[in-house]
Amino acid sequence: MTDDDSAPNGPRVTRRGALALGGATLLAGCGALPNPLKPDPVELDGAALGRVADRGGPTVDHPLPVAVADPHVADSRERAHAMLDAAPLPLSADELPNGAMREEIAEHAEHAREHLAEAVRETDTRERLELLAHARGPARAVEAAWAAVEDDLTAADVRSARASVREDIGEFRDGQELVGDPEDPVRAAIVHAIVGEWVREAERHASDGASDDRAPVTPLVLGERASEVEQARAALGNARHVDEQFAASLSDPRSLESTFAGARDSLADTVDSRMADKPAEDADLPDLVDGGGDLEGTVAGSALRQLHSDLPYEGQFVPETDLPGQLLRQVETLAGIGAFETLRDRIAADEHRTVESVDDVSELRDAAVTAVEDALADSADERLARTELASLAGWFDYAARDIDRSAGDDPIELEWVADEIALYLEIEVIAGAVPAAVDEALAALDAA
Repeated sequence: MTDDDSAPNGPRVTRRGALALGGATLLAGCGALPNPLKPDPVELDGAALGRVADRGGPTVDHPLPVAVADPHVADSRERAHAMLDAAPLPLSADELPNGAMREEIAEHAEHAREHLAEAVRETDTRERLELLAHARGPARAVEAAWAAVEDDLTAADVRSARASVREDIGEFRDGQELVGDPEDPVRAAIVHAIVGEWVREAERHASDGASDDRAPVTPLVLGERASEVEQARAALGNARHVDEQFAASLSDPRSLESTFAGARDSLADTVDSRMADKPAEDADLPDLVDGGGDLEGTVAGSALRQLHSDLPYEGQFVPETDLPGQLLRQVETLAGIGAFETLRDRIAADEHRTVESVDDVSELRDAAVTAVEDALADSADERLARTELASLAGWFDYAARDIDRSAGDDPIELEWVADEIALYLEIEVIAGAVPAAVDEALAALDAA
């Protein structure tokens, strides 16, 4: 099965997994190593390349097909502000003589304020909820550290709060049901997948204190532990609110667990069938395509290699997820398979995009933007398409950051930034495969 993560050498991190962890360079390293045997390397204007990368990308909101109540958002925001206000910031040397401690508390406060400011600007409802939840963590670190300095908070208090949150998570888990409207299983799958993701986030934060009794207890340590508890509480609060809002919107809720399970199994068969003729997992770049020529150091070669490494081979990294989340993951997987097939065929037919100048990079980026926008318009279910396209739209920011880090203002050889530029080609072909992946999912759900 494609979801097995028991590879002998451990699970591999995919491009998607690396981006989720914080950057394409986790995979790309410092770019492709230049080949000294290649004549006349392509040289790009670093400053011009940076300007191309910094242009605005497409805006695709994550799907959240539930009406989120304004008071819930306001309560989360006000809680973060209240926790920040609990400490007399900025702390003076008289209030807290330890300068390192003052600096760390100030950093927590700054992180919280940054998330709060981003949440005000954010139009994506799901992103706003998550930003506010993330703001509450460092805000609680400020409040708790200061309370510990004032002898108003103990390690026992934090342990008790953590145990309470764990109990709340368990109760919520026990009461969860995969219900929805049989006429609209897509909506139910998306909502339950989001709720499940937030509950797992709450569980991760709530379990971070396993060594509470062994670590030295300082105000900063108590602040960090309390921050984890608050992050768990915030994530669970978002999950509970969306779950309740969804349940309240259903006139006649029915269990969709068997529907989701049947669709997952059907899509797993489709994935396995599509993978049957793919190159071996350990295939080298020249073996990925017939007639591809010398792809080393090229943007097309980098993109093809990365798309191949993200294919769902045995032992491939698969994020932990519940049944509805597995369905959405399969849409992503099918789009990735389709993207590999598209680029492989283009290279075989010598119809792929090549890069010899910054103008070529600009055209490649424009094609990626258009592909995302077209995929959103062409998909039979926009909500299902957004589950993949919202993430792809975020790749433009990763590319801009990594190109800026690698290129600077001086001329740079293409081979040094081929991996970063290849993100645009990956976006284009993955987005182009999204409508067909959506069709497969709808057919499996019998919702086409």
